[in-house]
Amino acid sequence: MDTLVTVIFADQASEFNNIQAKTIDLTDWPLPPTLTASLSGNPGFFVTSPISSHDFDEIEFHNGNNFWGCDFSFTNSACGIDVRQGIAHLIDKNTFVTTQADIAGVSIPLDVGIPPSDGLVSPNPCAWDALFPQSGPACVVGAAGGLAYHLAAATAGVGPSHPTFAWTPGLGTPDFCAAADHFIHANLATGKNPTTCILTGINAAVSAHTVNMYDRIDDPPRYQAGQSIVEALCALFTGAFTGGCAPYVTETSGPITGFTGFTTSTTGVNQNWNMYTAGFQGAYPFDFVYFQDQSRFVSGIPSIQPPSGPCSNLAVPSFGAGNYQYICDTTFDSLATQMEFASCVSAPGDPTPGQVTPTFANCPGTTTPSSTSAGYRAEDRAGSKALSVPLFTPKSQFGYLSNWQRVVNHQGNGIANFNTWLSAYSATPAQSGTILQGFKQSTQSLNPYRANTVWDFYIIANIYDSINIANPSSNGQLIEWMTVNSLQLSNSELTYQPPPGTVSTFRFSLRNDLFWHDGTKVTSWDVKFSFRTLKDTGAFQGTVLAPMTDVTVLSPTQFDVNLNAVGPFTRLTLTSPTIIPGRYWSASCAGTIWDGFVAARNVPNSCNVADPAKIQPGYDPLLNGIVKGSGPWVCQSSTGVRGVGCDSKADGTQNPDIGGSYTLARYGLGHAPGSSLTDSYFHSNGALALWAWSGNNGDFTHDFINFSVVARCVGQAVTGGSTGCGHWQQGIGGDVNGAATKVDVPQIGIVSRFVGVNWVQPFAWPTTPPTGIASFPPTLHEGSATLTPASTAGCGSAYPLGGYDC
Repeated sequence: MDTLVTVIFADQASEFNNIQAKTIDLTDWPLPPTLTASLSGNPGFFVTSPISSHDFDEIEFHNGNNFWGCDFSFTNSACGIDVRQGIAHLIDKNTFVTTQADIAGVSIPLDVGIPPSDGLVSPNPCAWDALFPQSGPACVVGAAGGLAYHLAAATAGVGPSHPTFAWTPGLGTPDFCAAADHFIHANLATGKNPTTCILTGINAAVSAHTVNMYDRIDDPPRYQAGQSIVEALCALFTGAFTGGCAPYVTETSGPITGFTGFTTSTTGVNQNWNMYTAGFQGAYPFDFVYFQDQSRFVSGIPSIQPPSGPCSNLAVPSFGAGNYQYICDTTFDSLATQMEFASCVSAPGDPTPGQVTPTFANCPGTTTPSSTSAGYRAEDRAGSKALSVPLFTPKSQFGYLSNWQRVVNHQGNGIANFNTWLSAYSATPAQSGTILQGFKQSTQSLNPYRANTVWDFYIIANIYDSINIANPSSNGQLIEWMTVNSLQLSNSELTYQPPPGTVSTFRFSLRNDLFWHDGTKVTSWDVKFSFRTLKDTGAFQGTVLAPMTDVTVLSPTQFDVNLNAVGPFTRLTLTSPTIIPGRYWSASCAGTIWDGFVAARNVPNSCNVADPAKIQPGYDPLLNGIVKGSGPWVCQSSTGVRGVGCDSKADGTQNPDIGGSYTLARYGLGHAPGSSLTDSYFHSNGALALWAWSGNNGDFTHDFINFSVVARCVGQAVTGGSTGCGHWQQGIGGDVNGAATKVDVPQIGIVSRFVGVNWVQPFAWPTTPPTGIASFPPTLHEGSATLTPASTAGCGSAYPLGGYDC
């Protein structure tokens, strides 16, 4: 399609109303059960099969803050553990997932911060609460969610002395009283009413440190979960289940863009929130827990790092720290690090479902635990300290208009994904040549250094590329994207002295047909700039670069990523950050200075510093005209100026308001499929057709022989194939003005472009394809053009009537 328009709504309900009215083509949020049933029987819509989501929701805490006079001390105070455990008792997750209308029957309760679809067996939670240990046959490894901090089913009722929500424990019930006992143990009160368990003797410090809940109003399950927690807390302090009870508890409701916690300080701890109803999408694989809760990903300032504080001395100051919860638990850090950098995913003797007491295993031939064993213990630690209160994970179905095809239902994430927007096609779209994609929320920032929401990365990942991508149909399959190949090397295999601390290196070779939206070439120096600055600034998406010691550039198209540790997930995560053009973001080498260094094949290390002004929370790259990547979609104004003007806001700033939109143009718009090298997406369907036509498959020996055959065809007469050159004289690469032609420089250039290129490296599309991909060669669509393979169209007539790969 030629255009991608993302329409911004206030919430999912508004978005669902619009999909039913057919004013948008695709949704970005799972359908509630009632709408799933309704749309499934309507021929105007298509509803996807259910997926076991990689998403989950939870209640989060600012652990660098003070709650009712209890300093959480970055999760290390005893009173903080009591407060968090007490709050965990105030929601019956089992009742929640069966009665909350939007998730009833399609979600499961969760006690750990990893969905079971990620493959990590959940810990036995029955010993987590020292005040109220649990027992019974359910207390086993792999226990179902909803067991932790849960003594009895919640009771329902109506009125100020009863909960509003069915999943809230009522006055005097076991879990309500357990919460009261934890608050007493935390010295928030001296006692409780013996019948109702309402707190008595409330400490004066409680009212001096009011706690606020930020409720995501755009998502009913989270909104109601947050409301119920607020009501239960108010009942503890006052006896009434009310939506706020200053000076004890207040509630703020708003969209994700109103949550202040994503903005951290580089000079102090920004204590601008207390509790938040958070949600995560695409939390995969299970090492997500490392990147979310490891203390090296807080905003590192001296006052909270050794010897003054418990947070890792590897943490760097950041305006958008990944660990904005300020979780700094050294035991958890150690366990999560063992999980992330284990030499194996699993080993015989790992914890298995049904065990009462878990067993643990080391990787074969080592004295270090497997990722599974270390991950279990990390999750057990997180649960026992109630670092957060996980709520549920959904089994999701998505809806879209039935006149669309090639919509990709990403394993774990649904239809709103890069591959859908790259591939989706309709011959009869509501708006000509356009995908109308609903967003239930606006973005928070288009700045690669500040982006942290899923909507931020929906847009950013369409404009900027990543080194590798995961197969949407099988997340464990990693596909080379910007690269033609990669390999892992030991220090002894390097021809240079690696940076200090390096223990292993990944070597990548870029494709030679990568161009930024301004027409300049993507090089290894851009990769180094991106990786170096994303890590050094503590950017949210830069957390995955933690083990990197540096990037060593070997040539414009080859570079090494040097690492101080490697684990089973390292390559998957390491290759995921977006690649940013150094010429726009460098502090001292922007513009022609950068271009000059690239031309001289020597970009100094001093250039690998992001412009300090451009990583500030308030910096708007759209307003400043530098939203330029190498991805499939281009941000451009109505007059065609790139890097600016793709937002509906009249003032040209980012983050469109409700009812607004982003409008992105296909990279290559205005050119016939495959006709432009420097002004078209390297992974476009036109480029795919050219690659199929070229006859190359990525094997260098094969491709060089293939190239020599084509070279011998230069100037040969068009004879219908008697010279052995007929293939190169027709099809998408051979035809000129609809007629077969002699092989010449253009044909040689096309075949040369794809020497060493395997479109789905490391798989072989015709013989051993990646899971879920179409049969090779596929019918392709680019803009209004349909590219048909010879297997369907034959080669008897000139392209485009004949096959593109004749």
